[in-house]
Amino acid sequence: MKQKPCIVAVSGIKNTGKTRLIEGLLPELTARGLRLAVIKHDGHRFEPDRPGTDSFRYLSSGAVGAAVFDGEKYQLVRRVPADEEMLIAQFPEADLILLEGFKHSGFPKLELLRAGVSEKPLCHPATRLAFVADTEAPEPGFPLFSPDDVEVLAETLRDFVFCGRGFSAILLAGGRSSRMGRSKAELPFGGMRMIDYQVRRLSMLGIEDIVVAGYTGEVSGARCVPDEQPHRGPLGGLKSGLSAARNGKCLVLSVDAPLVPFAVLFELMRRHRTGITSAEHSGQLEPLIGVYDQSLADECAALLKGERASVRRLFDKADFQTLHFEMDPLLLSNCNTPEEYARMCAFHTGR
Repeated sequence: MKQKPCIVAVSGIKNTGKTRLIEGLLPELTARGLRLAVIKHDGHRFEPDRPGTDSFRYLSSGAVGAAVFDGEKYQLVRRVPADEEMLIAQFPEADLILLEGFKHSGFPKLELLRAGVSEKPLCHPATRLAFVADTEAPEPGFPLFSPDDVEVLAETLRDFVFCGRGFSAILLAGGRSSRMGRSKAELPFGGMRMIDYQVRRLSMLGIEDIVVAGYTGEVSGARCVPDEQPHRGPLGGLKSGLSAARNGKCLVLSVDAPLVPFAVLFELMRRHRTGITSAEHSGQLEPLIGVYDQSLADECAALLKGERASVRRLFDKADFQTLHFEMDPLLLSNCNTPEEYARMCAFHTGR
């Protein structure tokens, strides 16, 4: 079965060079064997055809749609409301769909900045893959490309398209949530339940096998597995998730950490070799933001037989590396209390 197209938005305000960058990337990406499509959002009304053509006259005369085709291509115009999800579905054969614009969307994005035009980021950092700018990096912790680095950027996008293949994802959603006072998986976030928000983000990385550990409900796009040993903390959830995973490498994320940038998750997946690859910032290890080999399920089981069972103790049993990310600590945080949750929601909405 063919994998769904990968989606990346090329975002920035007017005159930051979005179209020029896409034009430069297309031949480089095609040369790397990718099949591509582009969807552009126009904030103004546009005419899909030239005055004087038959199809233009049909539409001007009141037709609800018009189509023109030959043996190689077709053009279809319909007077119906459209959104990016409907248009994305029109290109099932694509490996990568580039969206021009969409700066406020939840899709992974390249954010363009240009000296004298736009030097302050507008996109939410959780959705950012990298900056493309002719200025210094405006926020720490994110890759920075020059607009002329199309070959390097094309190679990075190619890696992103394929990074999720061969990976499972484990979303840890167990625990009593005693300090929160309610299930963190069920908290509203981004217009949906937090658990659905997280599954949607993981799927945007091209991961098709998503396991939710410790959750007893249903989640579209994921398999829910109970904790084999309830109330044993994150290690118990990790053991259940690893045992259920279908692939040898597993991206692990806590359900209550919805602001982890795509840039971080992608780098962890791209740099993982064996054992454990964990995020780290400000000298603090983040074991629930990382990649774990599926083969570590047996080590988890052995640790769970003891009283002091923790994910950190698993690091003593496996090869591991840490990747340092210097960015706003809230992006790599989880929420355990109503106050932390409110702070995270305010950051997400920009209020």
